[in-house]
Amino acid sequence: MRKEALLFSGVLAPLVYIVAVVIGGSLRPDYSHIAQYVSELIETGAPNKAILNPLFAIYNILTIAFGIGLFLYVRNVSENRRKKVGLVGALVLVAEGIFGFVTVFFPQDPIGSPATSTGNLHIVLASLSSLTTMLTMLLLGLWFRVIPVLRRDGIYSFISLGIVFLSGGLAASTIANPGPVNGLIERITIFGFLQWLFVIGMRTYRSE
Repeated sequence: MRKEALLFSGVLAPLVYIVAVVIGGSLRPDYSHIAQYVSELIETGAPNKAILNPLFAIYNILTIAFGIGLFLYVRNVSENRRKKVGLVGALVLVAEGIFGFVTVFFPQDPIGSPATSTGNLHIVLASLSSLTTMLTMLLLGLWFRVIPVLRRDGIYSFISLGIVFLSGGLAASTIANPGPVNGLIERITIFGFLQWLFVIGMRTYRSE
């Protein structure tokens, strides 16, 4: 696959994710995007899993492809300062996509139901996915800062990281305290990463 196609995967991935969430919510009239988590759309026993699981899997595959594209992009840039930081950041994004992909096959337990090994593994994978998301944004932001044509993207990455970190911490605290806006808080965190993925995907694709 050509590097340009891999980089454009970063543009497509967020769109697929949004489509999956919109479709999932529309197929369940009782589902609330404000109050409920995204994972509830594909939790154990949830309806429409046969439709939504492939969409979330495609999102993660596109994220992995974008991480590979970024790795090739960083490797081919003549500027050597912090190149290793950029390369590691790209590989961490690949890892994030892998964690997310595997999570699809280990759905969360329905809220209020007894915990299972599958549900516990979902929590572990989701936590790893969150950590690698933030680490990716940090490392690539540091690399962007030393590349003249991408220097502003470094600042943009740090701002996006700040949003994800703050809202993510708030979202994590709501897990043990169900509330009417838990889904909204989680979506702010998710969108903070998705919009970064889209913008960086478009920027690197165009610069390539």
